[in-house]
Amino acid sequence: MAVAAQKSIASLMRKTLDRQEATARINFRFKERQVEKIILRVVKDRNSVPYNELIKVLREYPLNDDNYKILIEDCLTCVMLLGREFKQFLALVCKVDWSGRSEECVELFGRFILNLVTAHTYHCPMVLANLITQFKANGDNWDEHPPAETVKLWSNIHSLIAQIVATMPMTSDLLMQIVIEQFPYYKAGCFPNRAYIHNLIWMTKYLPSLREHIMTAIVIRMVEMDSNIVDRAKNKQPELMFEMETDEKDELAPTLDYCMLEMLRWLEDERDPVLFTICNVFERIVLPTHGIKHVQFLLLYATSISQACADRVLERLWAAAAGAGAGLQGGAPATRRTAAAHLAGLLARAVRVPNTRLIHYLRNMSEWCHSYITATQETTSNDNTKVHGAFHAICHSIFYLVAFKHHHLFASKENVNFVESLNLPRLVTCNLNPLRTCPPQVTRGFASVTRSHQVVYCQAIIEKNSRVTLQASNVQEYDDWFPYDPYMLPVSGKMIWPLCVEYKDWGRDNEDETQYSGMKRKLEEDDDFLMTASPSQKLASSLSNCVSPGFRTSESVM
Repeated sequence: MAVAAQKSIASLMRKTLDRQEATARINFRFKERQVEKIILRVVKDRNSVPYNELIKVLREYPLNDDNYKILIEDCLTCVMLLGREFKQFLALVCKVDWSGRSEECVELFGRFILNLVTAHTYHCPMVLANLITQFKANGDNWDEHPPAETVKLWSNIHSLIAQIVATMPMTSDLLMQIVIEQFPYYKAGCFPNRAYIHNLIWMTKYLPSLREHIMTAIVIRMVEMDSNIVDRAKNKQPELMFEMETDEKDELAPTLDYCMLEMLRWLEDERDPVLFTICNVFERIVLPTHGIKHVQFLLLYATSISQACADRVLERLWAAAAGAGAGLQGGAPATRRTAAAHLAGLLARAVRVPNTRLIHYLRNMSEWCHSYITATQETTSNDNTKVHGAFHAICHSIFYLVAFKHHHLFASKENVNFVESLNLPRLVTCNLNPLRTCPPQVTRGFASVTRSHQVVYCQAIIEKNSRVTLQASNVQEYDDWFPYDPYMLPVSGKMIWPLCVEYKDWGRDNEDETQYSGMKRKLEEDDDFLMTASPSQKLASSLSNCVSPGFRTSESVM
């Protein structure tokens, strides 16, 4: 009984103390010039007791506008005294909420910060880091536009950053370094990453000199997200017989989805200056990256809204794949293969890339391949695919385009004559044997189309390659990555889908459709089918939709 009574008394005392502390926080008031006097006592008398109490107040007590004005006015009065020894104090002052206060408080804080960083430049990294950190605060995701209150807070922060850079132009490099360091972790969630990217894009409007650096930082982070999504899909465990509840929520795909949306809107809003910037960033960051499935659609979008941008991109990709052009990363074999895959993907999938470009680059690719064959005719070994990797990749691009764009390439006698002028039989039967390393789905599509139009007969080569593969001790590995297979992020996809061509089998005669119309039609058909179909029919339908990579449609991946 005595022990219980003691515990009850202790609990009551604790509650009383908590109430008294809460009341003290509410009733707390700074006296005029109180903060200034504390700072002067530290500087002149080395008396740190009041200073430590001030630190505790800033750390624990909420400040109303009146207290905040006294604090900042006193700091402004003695700004010249706020040297390195006041680093902790200044960090706490910067962390006190200011952007949501009255206009008078916001203007006062801005004046104090500008005076501080000009008087003591070594405080600039801490000040900028505190400002940038506020862009990744937690909040609720938005649909079309951020809430007006949030935009107002961000606007106050951007106004101060712009003033600092205008006053001290050399801080732009420091700002860029801090932007990269403060980037939210890709698993931090949708809102912090989206809000941060939204504000970085905002920053480029008043700091255009940092546009390419900021876009590079954003794309690098998005490529990291994309790579992790792909890795998770590869390592995904087989479905269990019984579903188990889990608290883990995967927000990585929605995060990338909304980040893509912010980038697409940026490209749409600013057009030319940003479009050419994304081309430069693509060459340096995205082009050397193999296996990602989403970020490269920024390039497809850019080429779809600007023909000049499309021509530049296609030229640079072809130069990289062919190994021409100084300054490109086309010299690396892996990058040359990736460039060929991007070139073929854009020519095949982009709605707004005209067929004249398809004809032009098919001719360029075939002439390059024939020149390569002529130059290597004396080579007796045809097994070194690493040495001839670029040749194989460009041949595969030709085969893929012929299979994918057959409706156009065989639509008229003139086009058929053009296909025959490519001399495809020489590519198929040469000693380098590109069909041997070609992904099986491309081989089947190419062989089927060319056989039906009596252009090339590949069956003998295919059967020979199959026998060699069966006898070989090592398993033949194929590169089945097609960078512009249907885009499946649902929110940003609404801007991408109308710009992507759906693949259709060579036996079908219906008109070309975009991924958007294909997905809409598929959803309508599925609604009707699932109402009437038996379980066995549903299973057969799901199996028939397992289309191979490269020729996937939105139907096959939904």
